[in-house]
Amino acid sequence: MKKLLPVSAIAFLLLPVFSKPGLTQIPYNSRYQTAIFTTIQKDSVVYGNAPALSPPYLNENNTFPQDLIMDIYQPVGDTLEARPAVICAHAGAFLTGTREADDMVAFCDSLAHRGYLAASIDYRLGMNIFSASSSIRAVYRAHLDARAAVRYLKEFATQYGIDTNNIYLLGSSAGGFMALSNLYLDTEAERPPESYDPPDLGCLDCSGNTYLHGGKTNGALSFWGALSDTGYIVQDDTIPLFLAHGTADGTVPFGVGSAFGNPYFPATYGSLPVSQRLNNFGHDAETYFVAGADHEFYGTTNGMWDPAPNEYWDTVFNKTVSFVYSIHKPHAGFGWSSSGYTVSFTDSSQGATNRYWDFGDGGFDSVPSPVHQYAAAGQYRVIQFVSNNLLSWDTLSQIIEIPVGLPEKNNGKINVYPNPAKDKITIETTGLKGRITIRNIYGNICFRQMISTPKTTLSVKDFPSGIYILTVHSDKIRYSLRFRIIR
Repeated sequence: MKKLLPVSAIAFLLLPVFSKPGLTQIPYNSRYQTAIFTTIQKDSVVYGNAPALSPPYLNENNTFPQDLIMDIYQPVGDTLEARPAVICAHAGAFLTGTREADDMVAFCDSLAHRGYLAASIDYRLGMNIFSASSSIRAVYRAHLDARAAVRYLKEFATQYGIDTNNIYLLGSSAGGFMALSNLYLDTEAERPPESYDPPDLGCLDCSGNTYLHGGKTNGALSFWGALSDTGYIVQDDTIPLFLAHGTADGTVPFGVGSAFGNPYFPATYGSLPVSQRLNNFGHDAETYFVAGADHEFYGTTNGMWDPAPNEYWDTVFNKTVSFVYSIHKPHAGFGWSSSGYTVSFTDSSQGATNRYWDFGDGGFDSVPSPVHQYAAAGQYRVIQFVSNNLLSWDTLSQIIEIPVGLPEKNNGKINVYPNPAKDKITIETTGLKGRITIRNIYGNICFRQMISTPKTTLSVKDFPSGIYILTVHSDKIRYSLRFRIIR
């Protein structure tokens, strides 16, 4: 995606989901990962109302009631009852910008084409750039508005078809501050003291609207944002986080420092110390740190194309799609054991509501832990496909080996040494006349010759590692012995 354009794509419909008696294929789909909807509907709604600071932003008591508006983007014709939602918060240093910023619209439009509900929000702006207290209050006001937006979507989840367990916040610059605050400034004890100064800005979920839901999201994406204090991050903070930042960001420090280098602003902690703090607790954020890159390195200035997206836009967007999908998809997993040609599969997937199997021999099934009967020895690629109620899916394939039977009827008539062997073996027979045959565990013949002496030496340096079956046919009696070759 080189610039914002209406995304058109041929809808890739789900393949039919078959019950076991008629199951003939795995129901792969490409929802969430490619554009499958051709038409997007955009609706503007008021998600709250709160006191906003009046220009010229010098008096914190000089406020006016501001409607908080979000644009909701959703695919037309989508019949899924609940899908993940992504809330987008624009850049602008808490002074400028709107929900119609080019990059936020691009995210919303493109995500909706992939089957997400997406929303771009306005939030309260304004601060005295010569006052540390005012700047802290500006960040906290925006933080409250993001939480109000989350509560709104939860309140009307049925109307909009939203899975309330999968609401994510994506933000650029100032919006990145909001995304990080949403994850980590999440208790009343962490409220900055400045937020209590008159007029009190209120508790975490006391502003904007009165919907009785929590305003914390289930995942966050911070582009070139920062956190006011990494001490907000604690051991229990395991919600997925994606960080994108240029290491030479001159606006919001990649490390520690004041935004814009403004000495009146308090120090903030950029993506590097945030990721390090998480790592100290054994948690890893997903990161995309670009050496030498500056602020908004995908081609925007305060969220507007300048003049168009650059080569980093596709990378950031694709990483966004991959990261968000990884949160709500199930995870495939299975083990197996065999007895002869009968194989028992044990499901160990996580977060799945449906499971499908391709046994690699033309057979399929849809029970969680099936038992499958193979008709012949050999190697088979088994695929497990799992999905959930969001139509997210994951797959895992393994090669399984069905060996031929390993009969062993020796009666002391034959011997092989050394066993295991590397380069050569010696075969001893006692009073037998007939034919020697060596097969691998799949029944393939590796060596065959008539017995000419009681002792036969054979080079096996070209045989792969594995188990082999030596058979001697003599006087209509078959004697067998297993041996192993190792490398």
